[in-house]
Amino acid sequence: MMLARTAEYLFWAGRYLERAEDTARLLDVTYHRLLEATPARESQTWADVLASVGLEDEYELTERELAAGPVSEYLVLDPLNRGSILDCVEQARLNARGVREHLTMEFWEALNSFHLALSARDLSLELATHPSDLYRFVRSGVQTVLGVADNSWTRDDGWRFFMLGVHLERAEMAARSLRVRHPRHRPEEVHEWYATLRASSALSAYRRRYRDLDPACLIELLLLADDVPRSVLFSLRHAEDILRHLVDDDGSLAVRLLGRVRAELEFADASELVSGEIEAVLAVIEEQIRDVASAVAAECFLYRIELDLHSLFVVPGEVSVDASADSPRLTGATSASGSPREVSR
Repeated sequence: MMLARTAEYLFWAGRYLERAEDTARLLDVTYHRLLEATPARESQTWADVLASVGLEDEYELTERELAAGPVSEYLVLDPLNRGSILDCVEQARLNARGVREHLTMEFWEALNSFHLALSARDLSLELATHPSDLYRFVRSGVQTVLGVADNSWTRDDGWRFFMLGVHLERAEMAARSLRVRHPRHRPEEVHEWYATLRASSALSAYRRRYRDLDPACLIELLLLADDVPRSVLFSLRHAEDILRHLVDDDGSLAVRLLGRVRAELEFADASELVSGEIEAVLAVIEEQIRDVASAVAAECFLYRIELDLHSLFVVPGEVSVDASADSPRLTGATSASGSPREVSR
């Protein structure tokens, strides 16, 4: 059985890496879409980006303008933003370094090299001159690390916790981004549809399956498809398969919560969702995924304390641990601002 602390480090290394790539995807798509946009459209679009990564409230406190420069700097390199790309990659490396004995040499070298290469770049200059090149570098770097993990890591519990973090982060980000962007998918706004699909690497898949731009088709592909790697259902299925290898199926709240949201999506109808309150449905799905993350934390990461799991049936997702103790802060239910215990340098 893997130590709780080791499991948590690996879980959060996966979440941080996925968060970095998802943020880079959104920024890259937004940069290309707004090259000829009006100032009014630009402001709303950057507000959508911040909402998609769950940082709109935190950004508002900085009192910065809703424009390309300030928002991009905040999401890429701001040292006070724990959800910035630079900090996510740094935290992924720190968490991985704390459990190097559970990693393959190839995986550690890929992650460490990516971190060093990103840290060596002049990020401020690149954001001002060639931001798209920077975003492609981040996406390629994360994909390389995940590819090395897939091809070199034994399918043991270490790999499972790492990939569980990746898939839960991806599912929550996909649901939140779809909720934020759904009102923009109007028939005359073709570029908005394309931006949503490109951010999920699903534009080619959409063109192969559907002839017209239809809200139900978009929901079917990005929320309910079981063969599109960045759809919500695809990520939840993989997360559930992994979780069933890590915990006792019969007594696991995390498995029951994850199985419930996965089953609801499997039997959902895209047309019915679109004709109803789809944004409210997506908000509920986000909350359910956060509840799963809280249950995983309660079952797998809480050590040195006694926890009554039955309490989670009443108030799911509100587990906390005293940060002054030598144990993690469990704020992992919040995708953009959640943070695990940091590994000492």
